[in-house]
Amino acid sequence: MRGIHTTASRRREGGIALLTALVLMLAVLMTGIASTRGALQGARAAAHERDRMLALQMAGAALHDAEQDIEGGAEPGSARANAIAGGSADAFVAGCGGARPYNGLCIHETDPVRLAELLLDDDGPAVLFGSFTGASMPGGEGALPLEAPRYLIELMPASPDGQLYRITARGAGSMPGTHAALQAYYRKPPGGAPGRRIGWRELGNWSELAAASDFVISGKGAHETR
Repeated sequence: MRGIHTTASRRREGGIALLTALVLMLAVLMTGIASTRGALQGARAAAHERDRMLALQMAGAALHDAEQDIEGGAEPGSARANAIAGGSADAFVAGCGGARPYNGLCIHETDPVRLAELLLDDDGPAVLFGSFTGASMPGGEGALPLEAPRYLIELMPASPDGQLYRITARGAGSMPGTHAALQAYYRKPPGGAPGRRIGWRELGNWSELAAASDFVISGKGAHETR
């Protein structure tokens, strides 16, 4: 009888040990899954942040390109260059509605949502990077931006210190839907002296402005929703 009880006791101990081992293995497996999931989420977040920084850099490049445009671009004596320097009312019109070579030039737009619409519309007045300066940049796939950045130039009220312009620029990342926008003020003193940037900021509410506009960002560009 004692041998029978001993055998049964050993079987119970063996069953408990097996169950304990299975529970431990399951705990290790769940921990591994959680760690992997956390690592994947971290990598995804890092990729999105890198792409956002790329979009910001592209918007910054568009700001600089617009400043060169204000300074005369590739043709300092052109009709566009003279119109920008003189603050021509025929060039700077409501809704940036001037025909080429005055596209992308607007009177001051007080509605930020309307400004976002103008910048989002692929067929709208926003100026593509390099259009009037001759500058170029790589684009395409991989770590390159999906599309060239673009900008608008608004004519602000004149002052004794010279002509003031506001530039709004949008840049894209390498992933569909990644965009960022920057805004800067550029003052050009009277007498034809070179101007300078007097302040800039990121439009942190760009996503909200885009969502509130009549256009939505999708893939390589924007399309109208109405």
